[in-house]
Amino acid sequence: MLPPRSAGLNLCHENAYELAEQLPQLDFLQIHPEHLLGEPGGVYRQQLDALRAHYPVTLHGFGLSLGSVAPLQSRYLQVVRDLLREHPEAFFSDHVSWSSLSHHHFHDLLPLIYSQESLDHLCDRIDQVQEAIDQPLHIENISSYMRFEASTMEEPEFINAAAARTGAFILLDLNNLWANAMNFAEDPTTVLRSYSPDRVGSYHLAGCSSEAHPHGTVYIDYHREAVHPEVWQLYDVALELIGPHPTLLEWENDVPPLARTLEEVELVRQRLHTCQSVR
Repeated sequence: MLPPRSAGLNLCHENAYELAEQLPQLDFLQIHPEHLLGEPGGVYRQQLDALRAHYPVTLHGFGLSLGSVAPLQSRYLQVVRDLLREHPEAFFSDHVSWSSLSHHHFHDLLPLIYSQESLDHLCDRIDQVQEAIDQPLHIENISSYMRFEASTMEEPEFINAAAARTGAFILLDLNNLWANAMNFAEDPTTVLRSYSPDRVGSYHLAGCSSEAHPHGTVYIDYHREAVHPEVWQLYDVALELIGPHPTLLEWENDVPPLARTLEEVELVRQRLHTCQSVR
């Protein structure tokens, strides 16, 4: 497994060339297994394979669609299992959401109804994934812009219960948590304190954008700017309350020169190595 005080960067098409050319100091790279489903070949695939040989990695999916009812894709899970065998340090994460209907995959991560029925279904799906990949899954809280009246639980309670029942870990995305808190008039620190510290296994940080609408400002998880100061403050609180865990900086849209992104990664590293948490 990766050391808890590890700071990493998400590998994307926009930064692959610079990363392969410069090979900067990074504790790990996060890659998407979806990019390895096709036949070998192409410059991006060559760069990705070269970088996988140079850096420790984590695997982050967006195609599991854990909350849907369609069968899980066995070929996809086999690719993940093979990658985890190649990289003993790696873990695999995906989202507490759904994103497919029949054979159609959407380009959005859609929220679940937080109910006992949904929880039972989600836990069954997580169990299937963990059996297929032969290790615990990391499940991520998403940014969402609507909530269901049929929900009988809050998001942290729902995710805590899923992690406790299945043995999965929580990938706590602090930008998503903060954006949701702003959009639904909640206190982000209170929401943070609602997550089970013992089940958190990793963090994500990113920048979100704000859009003005007739009924107020909406914060959207676009990953196209620097981490907001308020999210850095929330990360500091998380490190104190929960403790250090591998932390990934996501910047995948309007990607700046690599040097700028690495400045954000360095801020992560500084916080990880100076936090005094005893957890």
